[in-house]
Amino acid sequence: MNQSVFQTLVLFGIFGALAGIIAFLFRALVTAKEQRINELVAERDYYRSAALIERELPAEPHPAALALGTPTAIVVRANGSSESSSEPGKFAYYSLAIQAGISVIVLIGSFILLIAPVEAYINTLAGNLIIFVVGVWLGRGVDFVQNRLVTR
Repeated sequence: MNQSVFQTLVLFGIFGALAGIIAFLFRALVTAKEQRINELVAERDYYRSAALIERELPAEPHPAALALGTPTAIVVRANGSSESSSEPGKFAYYSLAIQAGISVIVLIGSFILLIAPVEAYINTLAGNLIIFVVGVWLGRGVDFVQNRLVTR
């Protein structure tokens, strides 16, 4: 009985680690993509403003030929879509749902281990897992409240 419980714990641990790694890598990919898009938008706006300045100058062949002290500005505009930057997107909701599902599975498994007659160290592990999951979600709640207070 103890061997199968330990194998189950290891299996759930591996699945949880893989799900966490996949979610982290996907989020890193999305974040890198958004940063690159912002860089490209800033570069596009720079060249647009340089083209507008050049169009208004008489017979200036290139923006590099501008006189010293000629003001040029790079303007980074916020995305004009319906989603604001503080509002989470689809990925945030999917990631949160995956994390909540994994947390529920871990909590159910931990409570089953606490009820089952197992070794003391397994009960300690189950208790620590429950404390960890509750702490993570309490931390998320505190972050949520702080972000709401900052945006007001």
